[in-house]
Amino acid sequence: MFWSRKRVMAPVDIAPKLFDPLEAFPQKFPVAGTVALDRCPVCDSREIGCVWQLPQSRLGAPTYLNSPGAPFHDFYLDHLPLLKVPQQIFVFDMCRFCHSIFRNPKDDDHAGYQKDTSKVAAFKSQGTQPFAGVVNLCERHFPRHTRTVVDAACGAGQALALLRERQPSLNLFGLELSRPSVDFMQSMGLDAATVDLDLDDLDAVIPPDSVDFIIFYEAFEHVRKPVTVLKKLTRLLRHGGRLHFSAQYYGPQSSLQIRVGEPIYIDKRGLDWVVSQLDAVVHKVAINTKFRVTLEKR
Repeated sequence: MFWSRKRVMAPVDIAPKLFDPLEAFPQKFPVAGTVALDRCPVCDSREIGCVWQLPQSRLGAPTYLNSPGAPFHDFYLDHLPLLKVPQQIFVFDMCRFCHSIFRNPKDDDHAGYQKDTSKVAAFKSQGTQPFAGVVNLCERHFPRHTRTVVDAACGAGQALALLRERQPSLNLFGLELSRPSVDFMQSMGLDAATVDLDLDDLDAVIPPDSVDFIIFYEAFEHVRKPVTVLKKLTRLLRHGGRLHFSAQYYGPQSSLQIRVGEPIYIDKRGLDWVVSQLDAVVHKVAINTKFRVTLEKR
């Protein structure tokens, strides 16, 4: 018989605290965020409680991790815990039911997304190359006879432009909240519409049961209700159509630093619950610092 050498840490009784420093010293340690949530943004459970309190300071420019060979090589950080005050404290809650971890309070960034020009600037300075990896992945999972591809929360259309270059016969359409991004895509001849994925009726923009493949990349954690949005997107797919989305992952296969700009993290239990709410089955799941999930509509 073999015994594991891993030590199981015994639970520690936490000593009672006589005061809350965040309340006693709000000028030195202000809590970041403006929107307080009373329930989990993933599953709507009210059983939520604080799990992390992270001191973070915004850097003057993005800092990139230099770890050749590691899955997080070249990932950027725009915040670090610097030893200075005042220092913002970013609070994360955890859901008892689905295990999601999410910022609470969170930022009210809706208006900022509507006017955001950063994706257009990134397209002009970097082109489509940063999206080659996700496009390669999606193309491998296109169902047979794919003709229509939608990119939801498509930024400035980098993935769509790359697909048009590779497969000119595809019908491509972008859904994006940023008006400047949509104007930019239309100036390049790409079909796109300004859409709030949380609030708008997508059926009025794209007919249900008409899409072969949907990309929903780097957006799960930025919409208000990710499961509601995934239901709307799945409705647009034809039978056998597929949807690829990414989600910030926490668990034993993740080693990426928590980034406070990513306000929702899920584990395997959370992913299983999300998929159970959709009219779809898992086609492929990969974990490479985050979940990369491809679903197939029933």
